[in-house]
Amino acid sequence: MNLPSENRADPRREKQGQARPALLFALLILTLALVGLLRPTQTTQAQEPSPTFALEAVTLPTTPPVARLAAGSYTQNCAPCHGPDGQGDGPAAAGLPGPPTKFADPAASWERSPAEWFHTTKFGRLEKLMPPWRNQLSDDQIWQVVAYSWSLHSDPAAVARGQGLYEMSCASCHGPTGAGDGPDAEGELSDFTNVSYAVTMSPAAWMGGWEQAHPEIGSEWSPENQRDVLEYLRTFSMTPAWESGYRPGDGVVRGVVASGTADVPLTEMLTVTLDAYVEFTPVASFTTTMDAGGAFTFTQLATDPSLVFLASVAVDGIRYSSPLIRFDGSSSELDTDIQVYATTDDPTTIRIDRAHWIIDQQPGALIVGQILFFGSAGDRTFIGAPVEGVDVPVTVGLFVPPGAVEVSFENGAIGGRFRQVGHFYYDTTPLTPGPGTKQIVVRYAVPYEGTTYALMQQFLHPVSEINLLVGEMPGLQVEVDAMTSIGPQAIQDSTFLIWEGADLPAGDVTVEFQGLLAASAADPSGGATATGAGVGGFAPWMAWATGGVVGMVLAAGVMWAWRNGQVQAGTQAEDINAQLDELTARIAALDDQHDLGQIETALWQRQRAALKAQLLDLSARAADKR
Repeated sequence: MNLPSENRADPRREKQGQARPALLFALLILTLALVGLLRPTQTTQAQEPSPTFALEAVTLPTTPPVARLAAGSYTQNCAPCHGPDGQGDGPAAAGLPGPPTKFADPAASWERSPAEWFHTTKFGRLEKLMPPWRNQLSDDQIWQVVAYSWSLHSDPAAVARGQGLYEMSCASCHGPTGAGDGPDAEGELSDFTNVSYAVTMSPAAWMGGWEQAHPEIGSEWSPENQRDVLEYLRTFSMTPAWESGYRPGDGVVRGVVASGTADVPLTEMLTVTLDAYVEFTPVASFTTTMDAGGAFTFTQLATDPSLVFLASVAVDGIRYSSPLIRFDGSSSELDTDIQVYATTDDPTTIRIDRAHWIIDQQPGALIVGQILFFGSAGDRTFIGAPVEGVDVPVTVGLFVPPGAVEVSFENGAIGGRFRQVGHFYYDTTPLTPGPGTKQIVVRYAVPYEGTTYALMQQFLHPVSEINLLVGEMPGLQVEVDAMTSIGPQAIQDSTFLIWEGADLPAGDVTVEFQGLLAASAADPSGGATATGAGVGGFAPWMAWATGGVVGMVLAAGVMWAWRNGQVQAGTQAEDINAQLDELTARIAALDDQHDLGQIETALWQRQRAALKAQLLDLSARAADKR
């Protein structure tokens, strides 16, 4: 899904034939994610026996590892055995020759140092079917995984208790930051901020030194409180998962806020906000005020390439954002810009720049998902117009066929952001100028009787580009008007019938099906029939609509800020493709854990939202590189 920036010519407009390879590549990437087919590929290779621990084989870190950066890696690579919360209860644990380490148990780390965990992660323990990760993860990534795993046996409350006890009884000598430079320090004390030293020490070793040096301190504390102090000491050398890990640096972001509406200059001094994200989770936020020329500057920013920054301003209650930006190591300075616009209530410039329409089937029902990218060719933000039956102005509209059930939107609630009038659903949020500035994802099921059905889809706005994917089934015949078939496409273990169209006027598109699965038929994919299953008879296949096929990349709710679908960085195409492979595997593994009941729904949803937002963004960039 290649979303061109506002100031870049769309190559489709220049030469239609040149756009198709990039579009098809993005389409295939999207399809892989949508149908949930991707699963981690496992290969069996001959391995040398795992070496015993040797500190000289450990690459010691020079800066504190940040646990949060390994959340996705842990979910994909570690949770299948060790469990999503480190309880040793992952779905693959039962097939191991012995129970995997329970990271959530403090006893598992009491006599082992982070350096030992690094060694085990890097070189494996083949006798316990623990693979070596040295060929798949860098040393820095392994340290991040170690920090994340270590965090699982503690929590913020325990560390806060330890901090209070440390500040009361230890900081006078060991210093407020653990550097051994307190006002009462005598002699040379351990520097707990020295990461290369701290990761070689187990809690038991620190406790032994504590009891030998000053047994009177903390002797009345419970063993749990003593461990709390040690866990607080560990935060000087490893950033736990509940902390952002953001540290100021020498980074600078400069930019200009400019009016994108002709003859409407900016007349007020706007407040500019710069938000920093790690794994699409906010970790820091800064504000400044632009000068009379619209210029703004942020200094002392972290330059870690894992951080993504987004600058934004609010005008008339509407927030306008820059493209995503990140430091790529080549410079500590970045430039960006923010376009703001006057408003209008004229809807004539609205269009659907790109539509992805996905249809699958289960016995007795079609499962439909649409990802729609709306844009405006004007230079003003469309704030809506009145529609009968809706008490607020609306901006864009969608049609859902009669008889549809379980209608839902990824990034807003019906009755809230989206308002229903009959078979039409209207969005109430503003539409900013440019291509693809609003993404809406809708999904629903359409029950049918018999084995034939005509699905009519009405588009309320002109469509610049559309793709239709229909899951192929034995005996299924499909006819589509107003679109061109490009034939079946085999993607991993499934085949999809694909149509595409361009420059469709507002109006109807009909898809004629013959040879559908009857409600009483067995599902060739292995699912249940619709008859008599759950509420309304559709519970099994509605899992597809609510979290399976479409869910992989339904990132509109997270993508509100990523409106141009790009990151300003020098990422190479091969790097993007590798990240795509990793992300799809991570999402698939996460879904497996949730399906098996190994991860709570709330945690699954949070982690999945971040991953699928990243996947959608990378898919757009991959298409750009082609």
